[in-house]
Amino acid sequence: MENIINFLVPKPNMSFIRIKKIGNKEYAYLVENRWYKKNFRGKGRGSRQKVISYLGKVYSFDKANDISFVEFKRINNEDYLNSKSKEQIIKDLIEWELFKHNAHGIAVDFKDKKILEGKKEVTLKINEGFLNSYTLGRLFNLSNIKSRESYYLAKCFVEAGIEIPQDIFVGMFGR
Repeated sequence: MENIINFLVPKPNMSFIRIKKIGNKEYAYLVENRWYKKNFRGKGRGSRQKVISYLGKVYSFDKANDISFVEFKRINNEDYLNSKSKEQIIKDLIEWELFKHNAHGIAVDFKDKKILEGKKEVTLKINEGFLNSYTLGRLFNLSNIKSRESYYLAKCFVEAGIEIPQDIFVGMFGR
């Protein structure tokens, strides 16, 4: 189990999302830090950054309505948590965020773990985070992690811009 957690939990400052502004548009990239020792391939000692992948054009959405998750899904928390898988709960939380931010024209391909506008992959800037293929993939890998890694679980939701009600978080990962 420890090996799975080490694989899923990235080392601090290893990879992150960088936003590059070109003209008046923003684009997201997954960037990785690498540390080089002195004289490695003729380079000085220090950190270098490498673009790992392009994550799409960035679309920003402000919160348009403040409906609670319970109201949105019309549920009883206990019955909901007992009848849904972790993956389904994550899907519902993402749909709730898109609804709260009126993200019309944005589709989520849960099978391929992509955020799309038409056929193009995009990044959504919501709630201080970025929802894209990278953060979406990390959220769906959460089902492999046990509740003792709650800090990492919460961090994945925050980085993806997904607000998760405390009782849903505890119920989801406290099983």
